[in-house]
Amino acid sequence: MPYQKVRDIELYYEWHGREDADVVVCVNGLFGDTTSWSLQRDAFAKHFRVLLFDARGQGRSSKPKGPYLHPEHVTDLIGLLDALGVEKASFVGISHGGTVSMRLAAEHPERVRSLAVANTFAYCDTLMRAKLESWLRALDLGGTVARFDISLPWVWGRRFAQAQWDIVEHLRELAADADPSAVRALIEGGLGYDIRSLLPKIQAPALVIVAEEDVLTPPFLARELAEAIHGAAFTMIPDAGHALNFESPESYNDCVLSFLMR
Repeated sequence: MPYQKVRDIELYYEWHGREDADVVVCVNGLFGDTTSWSLQRDAFAKHFRVLLFDARGQGRSSKPKGPYLHPEHVTDLIGLLDALGVEKASFVGISHGGTVSMRLAAEHPERVRSLAVANTFAYCDTLMRAKLESWLRALDLGGTVARFDISLPWVWGRRFAQAQWDIVEHLRELAADADPSAVRALIEGGLGYDIRSLLPKIQAPALVIVAEEDVLTPPFLARELAEAIHGAAFTMIPDAGHALNFESPESYNDCVLSFLMR
């Protein structure tokens, strides 16, 4: 398994696709890991060299003492790209991965070919902060499973939940094995998140995607992003919730690929 030393941690990463193709970096959601892109990996790898990685606190990467702040995630990712010899790439981020990708695009425009973010937001407002703090309280009261349970109604769309509840139950079992201190550090790192002033600095072509049934980061937040990022395209995918790339992979993949390949 490939690991790269970056600053004070070891980051796990994977390469997929042709070595001579343009690089696409997929940036995980808050509690995701490289497996969360299993329904995108092969589709993207047909056209691009795809880099998957686990951020600090995620998956197989190091889990030092937190909180894990957004600028730290960006510095880690730039360090990984430098170590792997990637000068420029397209970035595809969902939820938390979108927040990291947007900050990177604003602060390091020379490294970004294009940017496609989904179900994400510009800052942690009062309501988002209340959501995150409820996750912390659930973690205190019942551990990682309780954290999963309290966030469940915000994550899944109606159609997927009705048809695929067994998958949700399986993911609940996996949540039991998560490192509680890392989960806490990931949540705490987002409480002060605010990149509204940085959004106009994004120069790369950008696509903002949102799922119609996303209640965690609702469509109005995506519209705010699209308005703040100069020239950004906006699209809404119906019949899906916050876990868009998992719930509607074909629609999501087609949307992202058509943007990246134009």
